[in-house]
Amino acid sequence: MYQGKRWSHFRASFQFKLFLIFTLLTFLISCLLSTLYIITEVRKTRSHATEQLQLRVKQLADSVRLPLYAENSEELRYLAENAAQAPEIHAVTIIAPDGRVMADVHPSNPSSPTEVISQSTEVHCSPMLDSVESSITGGNDASVPAIGTVRMERGTADLSRIILRVAAISTSVAITFWLSVSLLCYMVLRKVTRSFNALVHGINAMQDGDFTSRIDIVCDDEAGRASRAVNKLADALQQRDEEIRSLHEERLALERKMFQTQKLESLGVMAGGIAHDFNNLLQSILGNVELASMKLSPDADPQKYIANALISGKYAVQLTNLMLTYLGKGLYTKKELGLNELVRENVEMLKTAATTAVSIEWCLYPELPAIIADEGHIQQIVMNLITNAAESIEQQPGIIRITTGIQNCDKTCLDASMVDEKPEPGRFVFFEVSDNGCGMGEETLHRLFDPFYTTKFTGRGLGMSAVLGIIRTHGGALLVQSIPGKGSTFRVLFPITESSRPFVAPEPASPQPEEGTILEKPLSGVVLVVDDEKPVLKICTKMAQLCGFTVITACDGIDAVAKFRTHADDIDIVLMDLTMPNMDGITAMGEIYLIRPDAKIILSSGFNNEELSERIKGQHPSGFIRKPYSMKLLETEFQRVMRGDCLIGTT
Repeated sequence: MYQGKRWSHFRASFQFKLFLIFTLLTFLISCLLSTLYIITEVRKTRSHATEQLQLRVKQLADSVRLPLYAENSEELRYLAENAAQAPEIHAVTIIAPDGRVMADVHPSNPSSPTEVISQSTEVHCSPMLDSVESSITGGNDASVPAIGTVRMERGTADLSRIILRVAAISTSVAITFWLSVSLLCYMVLRKVTRSFNALVHGINAMQDGDFTSRIDIVCDDEAGRASRAVNKLADALQQRDEEIRSLHEERLALERKMFQTQKLESLGVMAGGIAHDFNNLLQSILGNVELASMKLSPDADPQKYIANALISGKYAVQLTNLMLTYLGKGLYTKKELGLNELVRENVEMLKTAATTAVSIEWCLYPELPAIIADEGHIQQIVMNLITNAAESIEQQPGIIRITTGIQNCDKTCLDASMVDEKPEPGRFVFFEVSDNGCGMGEETLHRLFDPFYTTKFTGRGLGMSAVLGIIRTHGGALLVQSIPGKGSTFRVLFPITESSRPFVAPEPASPQPEEGTILEKPLSGVVLVVDDEKPVLKICTKMAQLCGFTVITACDGIDAVAKFRTHADDIDIVLMDLTMPNMDGITAMGEIYLIRPDAKIILSSGFNNEELSERIKGQHPSGFIRKPYSMKLLETEFQRVMRGDCLIGTT
């Protein structure tokens, strides 16, 4: 027991750590030197064996010159067998110039070699030697024709034995050196670290958080001076402990926020790409379905199936808008809205979202100021929050309370918002939904807006992510309070402008002509249709032709600029996709304007035109149409652009 405790104390001591470092360092140096020595000896041994084999080959080549020239097989075999008498030789081969093997000797060897060294040389005919150098080299000159080749192979078994012997000796020397140096280091460290014991004991006390204790100074050596420094450090640490703890908490909060931002950016890139490709697919699908419907009579039986397909396609468009809303890039139109009126209009639909065990209470603030927002987006917020509240109550009798009002918010209040971008302090219109349902824990609150997390059944969870994107787009804030088992409260804040007044419902508008109804003269001319997706290009071409245009097609921005340059005087309108490889729509539009500044260009994209306006720095296009679009909508946009009305960027 005592020996084990003593060993544990020694293992944790400064002396043992230094000894371990020196021992490991010495071991590594010993291994390195031993390895280098063994590698050097291996190379020298193999090089020496190769040189010896080369000399044997040259010697045999000189001996077989005359028999080889005379093609005396018996003499050649005799010379080859004599050369193969050495135990390390595994094969001797003499080959004539035409490739015939004149002699091939393989001595019997009980163990086949795993590795052999091979050397070969040519035998040259040299009946007369012209110089001393030729005599020394045997007359082998590149200008003299070769009369054959001699090849000799030797095994490495003897070399392996030599190498193993060298390795054993060098390893023994390295181990002896390592043990000797380690013993010497231990003796020196034991004496040197004795004066540091007091310092170590004091530091151990401080490691336990006791900054009041001080180290006893044994002597005025290095350890004593270190003890004084540590005592002063303890005073400083005691004062800065709270500071460091606060900074650490701030750093963790900043890291969490940065991680969340990076995650949202990554999800945004992914969702944007999916929405872009999905809109192209919907453009092709809905366009083909619409053209098929136009080919049939209105009373034809397939019309009802086509109508159902179009309805499903519109639901798919809504799903794409939901993804873009999460990014803050969805299609929206901001106008003055009355929050109370919007809630009242949907009261029946809101009641159907709740079960019979749930009752809804209303507390709407009278003369609530108007907000600048998109009606569909605000309705989506209302529906999502009330649906979630109803589902959280489950089977127990419960109450959902819907409240609207005005709130003055300072910076402290807005810092609690779940939205990353905090609005400026001021007056806000709020919409609040509270329930007495199951509530949420900390983990659920932290992942509330994660699009891949849901507490509902499989396939749900994007709703709150879309709510977050809508609030971010409208410059608002979201305050959430929840207690497990007691319910949750969601309060959405919308900023009030200085000119905001109580909302007054507008008078019912007079009936307008159906979208796409042609009131002008029929369209004609030449249109350049540009899209990198072949199915979309094909359907857009057909739509433009049905509108009355002659169509020129291009597969990307580079192709579009080239074809516009060729037909600049003939093209009336350019219908061009925004996102394309090689050259995007904005860059191609700039090149086209350099060719003809008055060109009429319509850009199409799955994103909204407000984002497009932010990306364009120069001249804006004549029109914008959002994918997927119908035949009627395209025809209406063509009519508007031909008239020259309402250019993008002037609003």
